[in-house]
Amino acid sequence: MQLQAQLRVGAALLLAVAAVISVYVFLGYADAYRQSKQNLKTLTGYDQVLKAGNAISAERAPSNILLSLDQDAGQLYESTEAQMTAARQRTDLALEQLHRLVQTLPSDNPDQAELTHAQQSLLQARTSIDQLVRHAPSDRSPQALQDVIDEMIIARKQLDPLISDFYGQAVRDAPAQAGIMHMARVFSDLREYSGRIGSMLIVPLSTPEPISPARQLIIAKLRGHIDQLHRLMPSHIDPNAQGDDDIGRMRVQVEHGFFGHTLPLIDQLVARSGSDYKLRAAAFTRQLTPDLMDLEKLEGLFMQQALAQVSQVRKDNRRHMMLIGTYLLAFFLFVLTVLRAAERLVIRPLLLARQEIINLANGDLRRTLRAGNSAEVRALHEALDTLRRHHINSMQLAVERDELSKALRRQAHTDALTGLWNRHALEEITGDLSAEPVRLSKERGLILIDVDYFKPINDEHGHVVGDLVLREVAGRIRRFVTTPHMAFRYGGEEFAILSNGLSMKELCLLAESIRHAIASDAIMAHSSLKLAVTASFGVAKGDTNVLTWMDLLNAADTALYQAKAQGRNQLVSAERSSS
Repeated sequence: MQLQAQLRVGAALLLAVAAVISVYVFLGYADAYRQSKQNLKTLTGYDQVLKAGNAISAERAPSNILLSLDQDAGQLYESTEAQMTAARQRTDLALEQLHRLVQTLPSDNPDQAELTHAQQSLLQARTSIDQLVRHAPSDRSPQALQDVIDEMIIARKQLDPLISDFYGQAVRDAPAQAGIMHMARVFSDLREYSGRIGSMLIVPLSTPEPISPARQLIIAKLRGHIDQLHRLMPSHIDPNAQGDDDIGRMRVQVEHGFFGHTLPLIDQLVARSGSDYKLRAAAFTRQLTPDLMDLEKLEGLFMQQALAQVSQVRKDNRRHMMLIGTYLLAFFLFVLTVLRAAERLVIRPLLLARQEIINLANGDLRRTLRAGNSAEVRALHEALDTLRRHHINSMQLAVERDELSKALRRQAHTDALTGLWNRHALEEITGDLSAEPVRLSKERGLILIDVDYFKPINDEHGHVVGDLVLREVAGRIRRFVTTPHMAFRYGGEEFAILSNGLSMKELCLLAESIRHAIASDAIMAHSSLKLAVTASFGVAKGDTNVLTWMDLLNAADTALYQAKAQGRNQLVSAERSSS
């Protein structure tokens, strides 16, 4: 009987080890499965933003042809107009799908605003095109043609930040597919850069007239980017993608068509600037479009390759999870059988339960080996599990309370609009200024900033634009304020910078740098509104006359008032203010 008990104990120990290993492997596959699902979602988003960019780029081709035709052109005009309508529908569908995807991102994600700006620019460009094609070709000035073409280029450019954001996230989430995604980005950029060059040749081919020096410089720069991307292609193709027949065939077609025909044609037309181009805008666009579409197809093939790889990884992980789960189920059934075989053993289950109680008392929450299946032993085990869950829940609640407390503290000390520290955070550092005076360290300095004429901005353009101005000003302040210094939104359009260890001269240099950063570049509220914003600065530092935080605040506030009184957009230090 003792030998039988020893064998059962040995078997139970082996099964326990197998269970731990199985659970560990199962959790590993479960984590890999969750990650592969996230990777697939990220890659799908990257694929969608590339499709939206390609759709806008492709829309330029029928638009450019239509701008070179007369409404009396009959069937040719009607077919081109139908192509432009179809291209716009494709673009709208791609942007709508991208919009739904972006809406799932956090509300403070800048991609939502970037997408809105791109859609607004595209709508404005389409309106300009529709207005211009109503005029006869003789009434379409070269400048007017180039302006509407540039509007379409600008609308596509505004998707570049979204493409970069989605690309960066996709590379971080799915590094194994980074090479393939990079190639997709390369061909997307090739398609866009070539399309931009083609659009810049439309006006010279339509008039005809020489290509302006400014346009030639832009074309040369884009041509240089294309050459760089071409040189990068062989070293960045994923080995798996190289073996794909469709990708290989399309690569050959691109080399012969785009690099062998389209680029030399573009170079020839640029070289003939001011002479007979021997090619009209509509014919040029029709020759250019198929090769650009080949670039787009090749980019799509690479994205299909990446998505297929991630999908396969997800399927493999799910299959492994199911297999391990089956093993686990069989394992537990076997353990139950072994435990029922040891029903008559009472002492051993009680000793194991005693050891488990000791472990729990010592803080070890792991479940130890158990034996016995009588009603009394099961009740004891349930009590132990309840006690363990209570300990685990208590620990989890303590961790959650600590994390919630930290999150609430961060939220309470952060200004929601600008992301800077708020006034409450400043008062925690300085103390309640209305209470007992707090002694000031001489190493401390204070810069008060007030945005000039902010109320007229709110009154004239609305609070949405006003909030945008405050966020932009806060961003420019943040670029110059590093640890151990801190930037705060003091209230309304006022900001504060609390320094540590800077001399008055260094404080003034910091304030002047921020003042110049705010005033030097206008703030783009939207595509048709630029706002020139300035700010006034008051600077103060602890010294023999400034002994408390209240003294420091009053000194900086007085200097700020004097800066505004002297005409704004300047800084005044407490030394100058008192002299």
